[in-house]
Amino acid sequence: MKHGRYEEHGQHEQPGNTRPGRDPGPSVVRSLPPADGWTRRGFVYALGAGGAAGILSACGGENGGGVEPTKTGAVNGVVLDLQGTPQANFGQAILMFPSGRHVGVRVTPDAQGRFRFNDLPEGDYQVRFHSFGQAIIPEPYQHPIKFAVAGGKTTDLTVRVVRGNFADYQVEIYIGDDFYQLQPDGAENGETVVKLGTPVCWYNVGVKVHTVTGGPWNDSGDLQKTQSYIWVANQVGTFGYRDKYHQPQMQATLRVVP
Repeated sequence: MKHGRYEEHGQHEQPGNTRPGRDPGPSVVRSLPPADGWTRRGFVYALGAGGAAGILSACGGENGGGVEPTKTGAVNGVVLDLQGTPQANFGQAILMFPSGRHVGVRVTPDAQGRFRFNDLPEGDYQVRFHSFGQAIIPEPYQHPIKFAVAGGKTTDLTVRVVRGNFADYQVEIYIGDDFYQLQPDGAENGETVVKLGTPVCWYNVGVKVHTVTGGPWNDSGDLQKTQSYIWVANQVGTFGYRDKYHQPQMQATLRVVP
């Protein structure tokens, strides 16, 4: 079931190594996920000490062989209302991997409603727009927005929103591949706390089939990618739930309070 969702860091699944770009300036984020085999701290330290060229050279071994730099691209985005008016300095664009896991970078649109991600390794991504209960992405617009980045090219994205007060509308939990996550910043496979009467929406942003099994709702049934399941919290208590296809890693808790 698709619906208007109200809008909005994590384990890494980067498509490959990255190289630094130019200073992005305001409302621009440069993504530099760590290379395979590096911790984030070690990667950042090495990058600061020797630069990306030094890291790539070190990966080539002692025989002088080099590693071809990863091809990167960029994303230009704009946030508009349904009449096409730019939404200045509003909300955040959150970058995600195809599995639904956050890349770890986000940006606020500028005075023209525009945002940009630079130096992304080529591959597939998603963008989630979050505005702390001040907007929804209505039907029939896709959200999160799925897209691909090609080396040396710029991908254009448009986010269409309806503004309003949606603070009490619903709580949204993303179903990624191997995790549940309260949006926008909950812990993966953690506890979500909601008030009695709150609609809770689980939304499959991954690529696998998942379920939400447990609690008073019993079972969501199979959820294909982009499908969702909504349960209105009509009972106080603490309820564990799981994905019956991906255990034991996908288990989380919903706590309903008066």
